[in-house]
Amino acid sequence: MISFFRKIRQKLLAENRVTRYLIYAIGEIALVMVGILLALQVNNWNEQRKIRIAEQSILQNLRTELILNIQNLQTNISYHELAHTCSFELLTLFGTDISTIPTIRLDTLLFNSETVYTFEVRNGYIKSIISSGNLDYIQNEELKSMLTSFEGEVVDGLEEFDVVKSLIINRLWPAIDGKISSSNRILADGEYKDFPKGSYTSDYHWFFENRLIEDILSNVDSWRIDGINDEKALLVFFNELLHIIDQEINSNTKS
Repeated sequence: MISFFRKIRQKLLAENRVTRYLIYAIGEIALVMVGILLALQVNNWNEQRKIRIAEQSILQNLRTELILNIQNLQTNISYHELAHTCSFELLTLFGTDISTIPTIRLDTLLFNSETVYTFEVRNGYIKSIISSGNLDYIQNEELKSMLTSFEGEVVDGLEEFDVVKSLIINRLWPAIDGKISSSNRILADGEYKDFPKGSYTSDYHWFFENRLIEDILSNVDSWRIDGINDEKALLVFFNELLHIIDQEINSNTKS
């Protein structure tokens, strides 16, 4: 096409038809410009397509990691709610007659009450896309903001259980060692069937008459309740994040 214009221009120039020569020259320039613009547009489309493919891959990987976190956190919450239920039942027994309650039942309640489950967050992929700069592939600004605040939300959601664990290790256990058999409490759980039986019988009458033990258990459970509420708030954050990710995946698929 350009050589065609060039031949016409040469003929017009030879015939001294300057005005038409200029028109054809401008047409040739315009044609070149259109070609360049089309090439740039195609290149831009290709780049945008690559970015959307990269974003889709990131969203799918985020979704996989997040679903595992949701499942693990739900399990943690259920365990901690069981621990709270057992602690609450123990607290109602202080100052009452416990002579009809089997020792194994009390061992089970106490074992569940003193158990703290650690939520191991999976955030390796989130950290990698932030540190590598790949977060910029994500279009949704709200999603980017939530991913940036992910680590802080996890810390806020779990910090109360550090206090619960500290109270149990540093206050409760030293207070009951030698009076309430650790071995028998572990056996009562049922998971450690081969664990050796304790050499002495736990003194639960002493336990439920001890004001210090009652106060320690109350403190443990009050912190645990706060921790459960924070875990539930973290679960809401995770589910909101998953909802936005699913919306973005569906939006990209349709487009």
